[in-house]
Amino acid sequence: MVSRRWMIQILGFLTLTTLVVGCGNKGGVYATVSGVVNHNGTPVEGAQVIFHPTVEVDGKKQSSFAALTDSSGKYVIASVGKEPGIPPGLYKVTVAKTQGKTGVAAELDSGQLDAMASDGGTSGKSGGPIHLLPREYATLGSTKLSATLQEGKNENVNFDLKGKAG
Repeated sequence: MVSRRWMIQILGFLTLTTLVVGCGNKGGVYATVSGVVNHNGTPVEGAQVIFHPTVEVDGKKQSSFAALTDSSGKYVIASVGKEPGIPPGLYKVTVAKTQGKTGVAAELDSGQLDAMASDGGTSGKSGGPIHLLPREYATLGSTKLSATLQEGKNENVNFDLKGKAG
């Protein structure tokens, strides 16, 4: 009888501990990421670097995280809203820099870039934006860039883009 009561108490404690740890850990682990984007060896200013999560949580697609590169090609994703970083894990990465007909760089999300690529509007001839980097890096369907972020600081996550712009 005593051993049965003891087993029930231990099982209850383990169940409660699992629930508390599971709830306490949710959203409590963060990563920051920084690096440099180069195109054919030259730093790229004004490129949009987007980290797209590769897993769903509770059956829901997770948000992507973006940054723009500075004049030395450096980007940083350190905090998002009130959170001190982004979730660690595997990300596909897109990098794009476009210029509109007026000469102003256009900030487009990956969905817009995918749609433009599928309807042929990427040449700039029809008034659409001109790609200033190789198109293969601009969309989720064609990029081969990825990064695995660990908890804490992830520095020197650099992307060296090769190829002809357009």
